[in-house]
Amino acid sequence: MLKTLLQIRVGCVLLAVLPAVGLAAASIDYADSRHAGLWLQHPVYGGPSFDAFIHSPQNPVHRGAPPYEWPVNSFFFPDPVSGNWYIYVGDYCEGYAARPSRCVLLRSTDRGQTWANLGVVLQGNKVMFDQGGHTPDVSVVYADGRYHMVYDWVEPEWSQLGGLAYAWAEKPEGPFHRAQQPITRNKDLPPLLGKYRRTYAATLLRRKHDWMIVAMMDHAPNSWALFSFTAPRPEGPYGERVLLRNVEADAFHPPLLEFYPAFVHRGFVYAPATSVALNRNYNGLFRAPLERAAHSGAWELVQNGSLWHAEDVENEAYGLWGQTFSGWVDGKGVLRVAFQSRDPKGMGTVNLAARPWNRPLRKRGFVMSGHQGSSLTLLQRSFAGFRLDARLRMRGTVRLLVDYDGVLGPNCTESDSTLHPLVLSRCDAVELSEHQWKVIRFGQTGEQTVLASGQTVGQASRLPSDTGDEGAGGTLALLSGSALALDRKPGGETSLFLDNRLLWTGRLQPRRVIGSTVLGIAVEPHSHLVVEQFAIQGKPEPAAINYLFSEGILGSGGSRDDWQELRSSQFRYGLGVVAKATGARVKWNVEGHQFTLWSPRSAEFGKAQVKVDDRLLAHLDLHAERLTPSQPVWKSPRLKDGCHALVLTAAEGMLVVDSIEVTR
Repeated sequence: MLKTLLQIRVGCVLLAVLPAVGLAAASIDYADSRHAGLWLQHPVYGGPSFDAFIHSPQNPVHRGAPPYEWPVNSFFFPDPVSGNWYIYVGDYCEGYAARPSRCVLLRSTDRGQTWANLGVVLQGNKVMFDQGGHTPDVSVVYADGRYHMVYDWVEPEWSQLGGLAYAWAEKPEGPFHRAQQPITRNKDLPPLLGKYRRTYAATLLRRKHDWMIVAMMDHAPNSWALFSFTAPRPEGPYGERVLLRNVEADAFHPPLLEFYPAFVHRGFVYAPATSVALNRNYNGLFRAPLERAAHSGAWELVQNGSLWHAEDVENEAYGLWGQTFSGWVDGKGVLRVAFQSRDPKGMGTVNLAARPWNRPLRKRGFVMSGHQGSSLTLLQRSFAGFRLDARLRMRGTVRLLVDYDGVLGPNCTESDSTLHPLVLSRCDAVELSEHQWKVIRFGQTGEQTVLASGQTVGQASRLPSDTGDEGAGGTLALLSGSALALDRKPGGETSLFLDNRLLWTGRLQPRRVIGSTVLGIAVEPHSHLVVEQFAIQGKPEPAAINYLFSEGILGSGGSRDDWQELRSSQFRYGLGVVAKATGARVKWNVEGHQFTLWSPRSAEFGKAQVKVDDRLLAHLDLHAERLTPSQPVWKSPRLKDGCHALVLTAAEGMLVVDSIEVTR
């Protein structure tokens, strides 16, 4: 049931777009979770979440306080012996590294209604290998009458000397007896792919004939990888590390994801993952059969986005923070999770949520949130004449994007990345905030022209007087039951209404060929949006969405330091990069059924090869005696619609990278 659903993928304001005359197509509500997979999801840009989680009214169950401001990593453990619930909390100081972290234990004897803080359950020791350092993040398994724990450790100075270690206890509360030697010492490990050696964030798993650890390695701030190794006993010795999911592979894998912790249900191990981009509101769910989980080919992405949403409450001001949620499925088929966030003062919070396991998505409605950064999604369908009826609940600033012809890409290719300045360009927008509305045109490089604006008020609407002045401004009250209407005809004639009264009319010149208007939603930082309805009457067509070179560098785990950025009108969007060394590689992880690669040609550029999903499809010669402006240089055959990885690798000379166009 889960896999079937996931393959579909995945004051109150009434917002409506009036139809062009003569529309005959039936209305489709894209806020219905049956259409969740048509909305763009991305680790940097974020996206809408249709998830069905209900957050506990008792939240938060724990809140940070100096000198341990960040209790931001948790392991949620239901004890099969006592029936008690436990949350092992990775307790950090602000910034992680200023003083040694520890693990504290919360216990509930009434299924989460109340919690007791039992204090420190694991911390460093100056006479052991950690030298009194960090011992924050743990996982626990009950087997053979003991509670087995794997945890990560680091020296006090947060140096390269750290790794994973084992401990055991006779009760969940401890005392935990730490093994005298760690499972891994990072400094002694040979780097995988020449860069992965720091092991941390481990989940211990019991299998039929052995034990397995699923854990993280990173090459911060550009790339993260999930790996595993196995042993006959929980304390080890463990075999060689095996990469399970990483951006360096030629298959689809969203970048900037951290996994921890995993959980087991009905013979599968599930690994939720959270983006470490600035906004941190993209999440994915990966899985593999437990007995085959030590093989990379057994893993699949079963939910691409729509896994988690933040509520608009003070204890979730930063969204999902630290690692991802920690979960398990109870006997009634309910997925119960602990998750962490931060409040407006920056203190970490530990919280609970739950949803039916076999119903991952709500029937209707989605959430978008901006925390540190902006969030943006595009509906991956285009329309000519259309009518949109939507119900929104919002705080902060939200934009409805029309005629979107911008280009998607991150502003940098590492953690804490956000939208490139060109993302909000080449489109028009209706901007809504708590005190104002605007009609905005975003130009070629993101410059803004306000075409119309008005003020929102509390309980009454002061609209334009009946003077016939179509350009007059007014005051708009965004109240429960109000209807905001935008009449958008194929030729660009546009009128803005509130409750059938005209606020503004003008011409928004279409940016693409007639018949291919792409709609989207952008949510500004510190804003929250609930979309209850997004019904469009009009004939849906495939949408073409463009991605910048920075998306390709990000998607391969690369660094911008290895590229020279060029600003030239010869590139499609005025920007491009050339590799500083031979053998360069980029990868776009995208959804669609056909790809077009754009590039200029020049005497300075070399040859490249193109792969899609690890299949070599083309050899390109980007060398030319004279500079040729950017144009399509390769178009893929039509592929099965879905997730794909497009890889461009230098074969001879220097690699130039411009952009790609994806048809969905």
